Formats: sequence, structure tokens, C-alpha cells
Amino acid sequence: MPRRKMTQWFKDSRASKIKVTNARKGERWDALISAIGELRLANKERFSLTKNGRRVQVLETYEDVDGIADDGRYLIRPPLVAKNASDLQVSLDERGFSTIVLCREPKTQLGLCPVVTLGDNTTVRSQIKEPENPNGPSVSWFDGATDELGRTVVEKAGALATNGRKLDYLLGHLSAVPTYDDLYVAILVVCKALNGANE
Repeated sequence: MPRRKMTQWFKDSRASKIKVTNARKGERWDALISAIGELRLANKERFSLTKNGRRVQVLETYEDVDGIADDGRYLIRPPLVAKNASDLQVSLDERGFSTIVLCREPKTQLGLCPVVTLGDNTTVRSQIKEPENPNGPSVSWFDGATDELGRTVVEKAGALATNGRKLDYLLGHLSAVPTYDDLYVAILVVCKALNGANE
């Protein structure tokens, strides 16, 4: 497959992830706030570049997946599974493409559409309204699915008892929903609370 020059957002993202990890380990909240800000900007650029004016591409075979080499939004569906979506996302990131890859699962008995995304050792699932055209979902439906997955993470973190646990949950799921901006907002709120507690 063709390889492009590594995009700036990917380089910035990779560098800021290292800063995030180191700052969290050292409980250096100011440094963590700064690193999260850098990662947020990198992924805003990533999301912006996926908006290439093209429709959402639905992929359901290995041949479909192997042929992908462009920016954009991609939806994996059965018989392919979430692991296929994750592998494709990693491959496209490393080859310099700006993409968002989600997976959908079979429609539920209630007629809802389960959507899934994988991160580093994490899985995020939610259920949303089935797209009007399952074979050609709209960009607004896809972006709504991405947002719903992000909201799921933020809501679950909010139910945890301590700021430390909330922070670790949010950071642990950040790789699964890296373009959901409110996730960064939630992380920054917790970081500032932890920083204030130490003053």
C-alpha cells in the first residue's frame, strides 16, 4: 500500500501522548494540562482533515479494507468486526492518512445500531438510531455516532468516586475516541481539580 509523508498531526499526537503519560505518572498536573492541550489541537487537525467532502465509506470485506489509502470516514460492518476497524485505523495513522474508523454491529431487536470503537486495551460501545440508509450512512450520522461514543466515556467517568479514578478512566479511553472534544474538556476539569487540591 502507498505510504505518505507522516502528517504533522500524527507527529504532534505521538509526542504529546508521551508527555501525557510521563506527566500523569509524576502527578505533574500543570504539565499534564499542557500536554492534553497539545494532544487536543493535534486531534482537532486530524478531524478537520477527515472532512474531505467525500461520503462515509462502508467496508465489509478484507478486499475493501486492503484497498483503503485516503483520508476520510470509514465504517466497518459485519462480517468484519471491531478488531478489523482498529487494525485499519492504526495502519492508516501510521501511513500518514487522516481518518476516523468506526465499527457497527448487527441491528438490535429494538432496531438500534450498536457502534464500537477500540483504543489501547479499551473498548467503547453504544447504541444509536439506525442510519436511514445503512448502505450509505450520512456524514452527520457518522459524526453523531462518534460523539455518542465519546459521551459514553465521559458519562461513565463521571460516575466514578474520585478525581484520580476519573482521570485514569478518561485517559485510558482517550485513544478510542481521540476526536471527541468534550473528552479533553472533562480531562482538563479533573486535572485542574487535582492541581487545586495540591496547592
